Amino acid sequence: MTAEKKKNLLDLMRYWLFGIFVIVFVSMVIYVGLFTFGDVLKAVTASAPIWGTTGVLCVIWFYAYRWYINRV
Repeated sequence: MTAEKKKNLLDLMRYWLFGIFVIVFVSMVIYVGLFTFGDVLKAVTASAPIWGTTGVLCVIWFYAYRWYINRV
């Protein structure tokens, strides 16, 4: 596999993982915001474990994928 193809695959994975994180963050803030009657700060702090875990898993998945791509 060429270096350019590896870079393109990593860029694509970065795009998808960032998109997943943004979707989870926004959807959880909106969902929790329904129960906090629009208090955004309370919604962000209440949903922090979920989107925080998603962010950590996205970073781990990216580095695992990068390791796999460099190994192939």
